[in-house]
Amino acid sequence: MSHATDDTSYSLIDRIREHDQAAWERLVDLYAPLVAAWCRQAGLNECDADDVMQEVFAAVLRGMSGFRRDRDGATFRGWLRVIARNCISQHFRKISRQAGGEGGTAAWQRIESIPDDLVPTDPTTEASEIQSVLQRGLQMIRAHFEPVTWQAFWQVVVDGRAAVDVANDLNISAGAVRQAKYKVLRRLRAELGDVMELPS
Repeated sequence: MSHATDDTSYSLIDRIREHDQAAWERLVDLYAPLVAAWCRQAGLNECDADDVMQEVFAAVLRGMSGFRRDRDGATFRGWLRVIARNCISQHFRKISRQAGGEGGTAAWQRIESIPDDLVPTDPTTEASEIQSVLQRGLQMIRAHFEPVTWQAFWQVVVDGRAAVDVANDLNISAGAVRQAKYKVLRRLRAELGDVMELPS
């Protein structure tokens, strides 16, 4: 997967840094399900997971100026995962203190059992996380395209069909199919490319 972004676009992160509420809501909509999954993976119940999610996104907002996509290998999802792990650990430390802070408590054991950076143990889980975020991102931009443009993009990129076959099915030229793919991917990169790993 490519990590390229449209450098000329006004990125989602830039808009959040300038206090754009719609951009913030888009980011939360995009990543809240993933953060919730990490909370469940760490053993949090639904109520505690909701509290931790609020802490995670508050920390993201406070730390947004510190995120830099230009670092080699840096992804927003990786940065978010580190923040989530820290918030989950803080949650369990707080529980441990409230329970008297005795060594060997269940809360301390939970802290110790949180996987480092909540890194998926298998490539399938990693791919599933990326796919889940990508699907939500696509849902966010779909309304900006004509149905035939979206169908052409979807059939070529998601279904893996040849542009010529899609063109025949949709009664458009193969060039129009390639243009549809380009337009949708360009919009996806412009809107969300700085916070998502995107296909090329």
